[in-house]
Amino acid sequence: MNNPNIVVVGSRRYRVRTMLAGNADSSGPKSPPQSNSKAKQGKSDRITIDVPRQLHKYIVGARGSTLERLRQQTHAKITVPNERSKSNLIEIEGMADERKSAQEMINQLVADNMANVPYTHFISLPLADLDVQRKVGEFQREAHQRFLQNVDCTSFVQPGSLHITIGMLRLLSPAEVAKAVEFLKSLESGIRQVIGTRPLVATIGQLAAMESDPAQSRIIYAKAEDFDKDRRLEQLCRYVRSKFDEGGYIDEKRELKIHATVFRAKPARDSDPHGGQETSGKARSGFSVNAVPLLKEFKTLSFGVCRIGQIQIARRFRHNENGAYLHDGVLEL
Repeated sequence: MNNPNIVVVGSRRYRVRTMLAGNADSSGPKSPPQSNSKAKQGKSDRITIDVPRQLHKYIVGARGSTLERLRQQTHAKITVPNERSKSNLIEIEGMADERKSAQEMINQLVADNMANVPYTHFISLPLADLDVQRKVGEFQREAHQRFLQNVDCTSFVQPGSLHITIGMLRLLSPAEVAKAVEFLKSLESGIRQVIGTRPLVATIGQLAAMESDPAQSRIIYAKAEDFDKDRRLEQLCRYVRSKFDEGGYIDEKRELKIHATVFRAKPARDSDPHGGQETSGKARSGFSVNAVPLLKEFKTLSFGVCRIGQIQIARRFRHNENGAYLHDGVLEL
């Protein structure tokens, strides 16, 4: 039978029934003692690992399926911040071997899916000459009116954002951005040896299509070449690209092409006056134009010369009021 036991909580007294030791067997057969296998493995503990938020969805998986698989396979308690959180930290709780296994599997998921995360920055040589930008704007307006009426006006790159891209970067935290900026600045002496002390001047012109068939063009660009024909511009781009590649910042395999994009094909936004839907994203992504007549008409066009005075770690899709890309760091040339 049960005897009452008085328990005091604050100013209140509670009567609790407890089992008499002598009657311990009255509830049924005694269960065999359970071995504590986890106690033999060591003490349970908790660690945190820093994983950029952009990669959390690959750890969680569709409807949490990947996260559940990780928990089942490692026997660790894994906590990923919710989508509204600004935290990068993922918590792993368990025994030492469980924590180690979970961390290894998460690291592998990060490595496998890093290429799926969009680039955030790029190494840029801004083409800031106002006369060059003016001529590019004039060409874009004429091309739109005469040859490219069926494209959206946003197909034309803002003249203020003209630049040469040396390489694309995936910088997923402020710390990674700061490291990339410092890395760029560490190349200053090497860059000086490549370009010397004379100003670096490029000729911007000779339009071409990025695609092998100009009749199905998605990108039209202007070639950028050394004004002095001494290949310093090419040598600079290859030097910086190779150094960032060696530093582990660049993972793209595309061949370096020194150019300034002036047009990226997007179809005109079609919508009826009664609120019909615009062109679908899928249709827009596969849209191309026949650039043959345009390239024939403007085959001798030159936008002039431009002094290149900076290398920037520029932000994608972020511009100032003049259209120029915002940047997180710069090296003066």
